[in-house]
Amino acid sequence: MGLLDDLDRGLLDLIFPRDCAVTQLPLDQGPFLHLSPEGVAALPRITDPRCLTCGHPFDGWLEGERSCPHCVELHPAFQRAVCAFRAQGPVRQILHRIKYERSPYLADDLVAAATTDEPFRRHLAGSVLVPVPLHAEKAWSRGYNQSARIADGLAGLIPGCTAEALLEKHRPTESQTRLDRTRRLRNVAKAFRLKPGQAVDPRRRYVIIDDVLTTGATLHACAAVLRAAGATSVDAAALAHG
Repeated sequence: MGLLDDLDRGLLDLIFPRDCAVTQLPLDQGPFLHLSPEGVAALPRITDPRCLTCGHPFDGWLEGERSCPHCVELHPAFQRAVCAFRAQGPVRQILHRIKYERSPYLADDLVAAATTDEPFRRHLAGSVLVPVPLHAEKAWSRGYNQSARIADGLAGLIPGCTAEALLEKHRPTESQTRLDRTRRLRNVAKAFRLKPGQAVDPRRRYVIIDDVLTTGATLHACAAVLRAAGATSVDAAALAHG
């Protein structure tokens, strides 16, 4: 964690005590720096049943190998994606603050809360976590890559995980936010590549890490690069789906 990321810590806490990022109430002592127990409980989690490909939650069981309407047209290069939360309510607000309001430190608590979900932990355990990269211009203007911070945090909390920045985004792309599924796929196609001097080990399992999985287009594009480089086992994960 860099100094600029943590200006809300240390001596500033004595002057301006933290409020919970969800309830906006003052924080007492607890395991999280920016979330109260009540705030953590309010985060909308994903539970089974969920799509075995993209991780989208269902309110009932669906039959058939590819019956999920959220990824049926994707045919992803990753085998399976798992997400801990729904990108709704307080989770969406926190992710917005992380990405657009220069609050990367909030990712640390969201990561810690995500790792209390056993299916999420099992999905990542023992893998190489590969963050979705930002284009150099975007990384410079934002000052950090939230996906890299998430991957580093997960690697520190889940046994056997390492975080490796194997990919780079060599071509700037339009924001995915307002694009439909087809345009999202076209927008990120061939935007990523393996970093010079990097290689994959076909004996290792790789998991592409992002903050949010919406259509899966970005995770698919990154997974395809690892596949082309020789990776035989590639999955994906994001903190939230939606």
